Amino acid sequence: MAESFDEAASDDTGEMPDDLVLDELSKAFSPDRPGSAERPEPSRRGVTTISIAGDDLPDAVYLDEELDSAAGTVFIDDDGQGDAILPQEAGKAAIEPRLRQRRIGVRRQESRRRLKWVALGALVLAVVVAILAVLGSGLFAVDDVTVSGQQYADTDAVQEVVDDLLGTPTLLVDTANAERRLEEIAWVESARVRTDFPNSASIELRERVPLATMRGFDERYRILDREGRVLAIEDGEPVAPVLISGPGTLDLEVGQFADVGYAAAANLVTKLTQEVRSRLVSISATADGADIRLNLTNQLLNGEPAPNIEVRLGAAIADSAQFERLVRLERVLDDVNGQAITVIDVSTQQATQR
Repeated sequence: MAESFDEAASDDTGEMPDDLVLDELSKAFSPDRPGSAERPEPSRRGVTTISIAGDDLPDAVYLDEELDSAAGTVFIDDDGQGDAILPQEAGKAAIEPRLRQRRIGVRRQESRRRLKWVALGALVLAVVVAILAVLGSGLFAVDDVTVSGQQYADTDAVQEVVDDLLGTPTLLVDTANAERRLEEIAWVESARVRTDFPNSASIELRERVPLATMRGFDERYRILDREGRVLAIEDGEPVAPVLISGPGTLDLEVGQFADVGYAAAANLVTKLTQEVRSRLVSISATADGADIRLNLTNQLLNGEPAPNIEVRLGAAIADSAQFERLVRLERVLDDVNGQAITVIDVSTQQATQR
């Protein structure tokens, strides 16, 4: 072909005709040229297809690199668990895809159930808090307080407790604190405070019983209960309580306790029979209780007055000792009525009189 090309292309001027050039170029680049073949399309071998499960429209994604030479389809879940599996793994009985999906669904259902109970619990708590807030508001505050059992207790001290109760929500009333404050009043032995929903409260007082009185250095009289506690201080001698006399004076303030001898003398009053109590003039006692005596009236058979009878009890501090001596006294009194007896000694087992 080269020789014919050279001969055909040569002329007198040494130039190749245009038609011949075009003809040669067409043959050179013609698709029918011998040895020419169609260019193959790029092969997709080695590209792994990934199916993305978990939605209604799975998409095919092509990767430029192989995940594994033996890998085919990879399942990718959209639950954020990072548990994508290969087909050969999915084919194993231990990790069957349907069972795995069912387990995941069960876990999700349990999570939703727990979330539901948590939400329900939060709702119930919110309702309870709201109810307590309403009940603890001023809508249910104490606006009426009744007081019973008050006779001698300090009115101002009791009223102070009442004022603190008024306006306090019924559910927030500190009854224990109110009772403690009331029992700090000298006359109050015990107190009970109760609330009555929605707007009222009540105070029940049990006061101490005044039994004896004793003069102090200031010429004022201290009123004592059975424990020897000073309930009040009076300028003049009280009429009802039994007078306690002794070598000393009782110089105490309200709420304080007398010495054991004076307290025993006051407690003795609660054990006296009606006959002895009606004839009792006074009780004398030492501060330590070593010598306690009763001063009783006496009357002769002819109706003429006689000197008072001094009853010597000795150290009668304990309740049992007091009872023993009073029993002896009752026996002797029946024998000495109307006689000019001035002393009865019951401090020993054998009572004597003279």
